[in-house]
Amino acid sequence: MKITDYLKEKLYLILAALLVVSLTTLFLAVSKVTQDQIVFIDVMFLLFVMLILFVEYQRRHFFYRDLKETLDALDKKYLITEILEEPQFMDGRILYECLSEVDKSMIDEISVYRRAQQEYKEYVEMWVHEVKTPLASANLILDNHPSATSTPLKEELKKVERFVEQALFYAKSNTVEKDYNINKLTLSKPVHAVVKKHAASFIYRHITLTLDNLEQTVYADGKWLEFILDQIIVNALKYCDDHGTITISANKEEQQVCLRISDNGCGISAADLPSIFEKGFTGSNGRSHEKSTGIGLYLCAKLCAKMYLGIRAESTPQQGTTMIITFPLGSHYQF
Repeated sequence: MKITDYLKEKLYLILAALLVVSLTTLFLAVSKVTQDQIVFIDVMFLLFVMLILFVEYQRRHFFYRDLKETLDALDKKYLITEILEEPQFMDGRILYECLSEVDKSMIDEISVYRRAQQEYKEYVEMWVHEVKTPLASANLILDNHPSATSTPLKEELKKVERFVEQALFYAKSNTVEKDYNINKLTLSKPVHAVVKKHAASFIYRHITLTLDNLEQTVYADGKWLEFILDQIIVNALKYCDDHGTITISANKEEQQVCLRISDNGCGISAADLPSIFEKGFTGSNGRSHEKSTGIGLYLCAKLCAKMYLGIRAESTPQQGTTMIITFPLGSHYQF
């Protein structure tokens, strides 16, 4: 609050004080009061008015300054009254009470949406677990009644299972810290589990798989890591041509282990590369190839961030793509 703005606001009070001084001076002069006494009375009155204005300015100045600084520093600005001290002047208390009511209303509104979100999340989790049963039954029927269409049908069922799993992980992604457990593991275990899951695609499309130096020890949640690897390997298979090559390798670099999943597919354009981890981004490859949701890599980046892992991509159009996951080796990651 600038003092000039404050004085402009109190101009009516200053003018009233000057009018009172003028009338008082006139009255005292008529009453035969000496000039020294008149000056003394006028000066004391004006000093008293100035003191009141100064004190009121200081109280408001400090309150509104703290209000502005606190508001600028807060991420969740609706919690302003939880930090701000209640002012000692009337209009400040009225403002404080109004802000408190607004905050309470906002918190109540957030609680409503939070409950709705939680109910939706629980429904999605229940739906995912329920839908797994008919999918497993369909796979069993195809195994027991083989035909020329069994293999393509099973491939389509695998896609459905993958999308169902993606929906489950997406529903849980905001509360991953409640559902993960960091353990010591070797990279070969989750990699082999995911590769085995897609073995039929590798064989059917004659894609060469190379695994190298995967006995590296890292700290991560095995279930979440398998999901991340599954999304990346599915993308590698999707954009890799038949008779192509996918290489999965690991190596230790300073205080981290780097896991690289490389393919010699169509690659990613330089314009698309910075955005591939954004939610809903499909890029030119997602539009020209099999329809993409733009959710898989977004979830990978989100889950990696939750587990303090790094993830990035390197790509050259028409030559291939390499996805790199980095695992820190510092002792503070060994939960």
